[in-house]
Amino acid sequence: MKSIIVFFIVISSVVSVNAVYFSEIMYDPQGSDTSREWVEIYNDTNSSIDFTSWKFLESGTNHGITSYSGGSSLQSGGYAVIADNPAKFLDDNSSYQGILYDSSFSLSNIGEQLVLKNGSGAIIDTVTYNPTLGGNDDGSTLSKIDEVWVRGSSTPGETNQSSPLTSNSSTTSTTTENQATILQASPPSSNIVLYLPFEKTVVAGAETEFATNGMTRDGKIIDGLTCTWAYGDGGQGTGTSTTYRYAYDGRYIAQVEGTNGYVKGIGRMVVHVVPPDITITRIGQGKYGAYVDINNPNKYDLDLSQWNLSLDGSGFPFPKNTLIAGNTITRFSGIAMGFASTTISTSTVARILFPNLEEVTRYIPPEIAKDSSFISAITSINSPVLVSKKPVIKIPQQIATSTIKLAVSTNHKDTRIVSFFKSLFGR
Repeated sequence: MKSIIVFFIVISSVVSVNAVYFSEIMYDPQGSDTSREWVEIYNDTNSSIDFTSWKFLESGTNHGITSYSGGSSLQSGGYAVIADNPAKFLDDNSSYQGILYDSSFSLSNIGEQLVLKNGSGAIIDTVTYNPTLGGNDDGSTLSKIDEVWVRGSSTPGETNQSSPLTSNSSTTSTTTENQATILQASPPSSNIVLYLPFEKTVVAGAETEFATNGMTRDGKIIDGLTCTWAYGDGGQGTGTSTTYRYAYDGRYIAQVEGTNGYVKGIGRMVVHVVPPDITITRIGQGKYGAYVDINNPNKYDLDLSQWNLSLDGSGFPFPKNTLIAGNTITRFSGIAMGFASTTISTSTVARILFPNLEEVTRYIPPEIAKDSSFISAITSINSPVLVSKKPVIKIPQQIATSTIKLAVSTNHKDTRIVSFFKSLFGR
């Protein structure tokens, strides 16, 4: 096994210097794909090359290369385009004046392996592209920049440029990984590529999963990878998949280093940590049993995976991948979550808890909140710690002061304080 890995490193270093390689891939043009796909190649050798004797392969299918315009020989340090239909390529890229080759092919929108062979049949470059990197029907391409494939602007025949997400993109980052569609890798060398979200939004106080996987430059998964994480707030962890909890909201840079003892790489992502600003607005009994309304006032969707709903001390976990939409009140059905037969009374207290049972928010019935007999006694308390009637839940000070919200359904200004005091003494 060691000899195989060392051999790969040698081959990688040979083909990455003074070689010909794929530099840009348009596999999913905006709108119709038919005959509009193309790849760009770069001549990093010291001499001109005539590619009309070379072969272009996609998923093992062999395709010839013929000259269409601009000549047949690509000079040293130059770019050329191989198009499925050169005429349609020029319709889409009317300013292109470089060398254009013709080859009949069709690129998969879900990813596949591309290979470039010289006239002797030797493999000169190969890449297995991944659609999660970008270039999905939005006018962008996959572009090779500093030995890393990223989402790029369409620049056939020119130096590649990365293309960040825009604010009105349909792929705006949210709390789940599958909604942060730009993936990046930041390896210190060409030996290994680590894939992870470009950015991620998580909730302060909640456990969040962080995961990555390592691949060779030609798309082969590397087994036996050991990963070390630094989360940007002083915390650290190990593993290709691990969990971490940020105590404070803010913007952080999480970085991971992966190695199997022979190759290594580094990846990073931006982590937006937000407070869990949600409230329980109503609990009640309907035609199909009990229900709970939860309001998410934020612009982002919130992931409640494995959080818990507590009704008078009885716990009901939210299923994994449970999302509540931003700026929306979501009604959770007792039939779906298992509390349909729970009796909702005028004294029922509902709470939302993190998976570790720390309290996020609670609902105090208006009937209880109207009692103002303890207002004067509670006003002198500066930094209270929330205590439940069931198991005692100790809330870290930083979370208690920055993320815990009391949701009280009432129009009286001071009744929050009253209900909170009552919860302290178990009334």
